[in-house]
Amino acid sequence: MIKQISAQIYKSETRGVFKSAKYNCFATFNFDQYQDLSRTPFGSLQILNEEILAPQHCISRIIKANTNVIILPLFGGIECKNNLGNTEFLRVEQVKIIAAVDEMTLEIFNPYESENVSFLIIHFQKETESFRNYFQNSEIDLTIRNKLIRLFHIQETACFIGVYDGRKEGFYTLKNLKNGVFVFVVNGAFEVEDRLLEAKDGLSIKSTEVIEWEALSENAVLLLFEVALK
Repeated sequence: MIKQISAQIYKSETRGVFKSAKYNCFATFNFDQYQDLSRTPFGSLQILNEEILAPQHCISRIIKANTNVIILPLFGGIECKNNLGNTEFLRVEQVKIIAAVDEMTLEIFNPYESENVSFLIIHFQKETESFRNYFQNSEIDLTIRNKLIRLFHIQETACFIGVYDGRKEGFYTLKNLKNGVFVFVVNGAFEVEDRLLEAKDGLSIKSTEVIEWEALSENAVLLLFEVALK
């Protein structure tokens, strides 16, 4: 039986691009001056940016009140500092989780003398009235292959990462059938629900209970988010 699902592909080459000599940003969804009707947020998933910082360069961001944020380094390490006095170094194979009750200023700094760093920064709207300030760094064991590793689970939002060998398959069963799933390919290529996704492509899926995929390359890496839909 053919599954009747609602899906949208977000190709990497159509992301919003912001470039300068010391900072590049590639936005999957509408962000800052990049606004496109086809790139509206997916449920509670509001921002999914790939960002690159030059050596010794710092950027400052305002996190809106009642927002969950995750930061995932892709190359190198970064220093994260907020206006509440928290300063931490975050490296590859770590993920930082922030829950901000009030508006928060976040600074991200590249401490290296001669290397660029890159990272993902992802924002989710809060989903219930129960909310508090929360900061956590977690380790990611990327030696685990061909299965999903849970990065975090906050309220209705769950995030997983998986590293796959070529031709290995996987699946995910939603915890809440009212939710949606967003898949983002960090590296390599996958076939997800009969759709080809390459590095930095995304796919949103609604109205399904289970999604399935197959890795098409070695060391293929995907992120999967189950999020509340509005």
